[in-house]
Amino acid sequence: LWPLLFALPLLLPQHALLVNEVAITALFAVSLDLILGYAGIVSLGHAAFFGLGAYAAALFAKHVNPDPLLGLLVGTAGATLLGAVFSLSILRGSDLTRLMVSLGACLLLGELANKLDWLTGGADGLQGVVMGKLLGQFEFDLMGQVAAWYSLAVLLLMFGLARRWVVSPLGASLIAIRDNRLRAMAIGVPVHARLSLVYTVAAGLAGAAGSLQAQTTGFASLDVFGLDRSADLLL
Repeated sequence: LWPLLFALPLLLPQHALLVNEVAITALFAVSLDLILGYAGIVSLGHAAFFGLGAYAAALFAKHVNPDPLLGLLVGTAGATLLGAVFSLSILRGSDLTRLMVSLGACLLLGELANKLDWLTGGADGLQGVVMGKLLGQFEFDLMGQVAAWYSLAVLLLMFGLARRWVVSPLGASLIAIRDNRLRAMAIGVPVHARLSLVYTVAAGLAGAAGSLQAQTTGFASLDVFGLDRSADLLL
């Protein structure tokens, strides 16, 4: 399947931008699947990490360095750090508690981005983001072919790492926690540490997806924190 996906921007150049969007959404879905599908953590605010990654990558490109790979690392690292902080509170309580806390955190970040209009552009969005050449060789074109291949390559890498992780003993322990948390605790699984870890990793993947979104469109706006983005992904 993967060779076919990478051939699509060449076979269907008029739909390269759509392929790029599909790849970004797929990476975002992989990140949610780690916490929801394998760990059983319900979240309605996963767009918080997507949005932070988008704004971090866009601001980095605009004010520091336009290199796409460096911006991707910055966006991913920022979302990972945020996920580690949020995991301390979001993993407490019941599923309903996690749902509301994650949603509230996402709304707060969105409002913060709106208020800091001197930095983020507020409701008008962060404009004028110009990306440098990918690997110093490939310039982002209007047709979106380079963007599509870039997003697909990042998706393949992240998917491979996530796939390797969930079929490992660590992934098996997450499934055990999802199916019966009390029994997993009884046999010695460090439940809270594992849940915090998977939540942090999933946040990083979502941040990478947000970074790709901002880099390939050259724009970041408040809709990256939107409830509909999290809800659509969850559905």
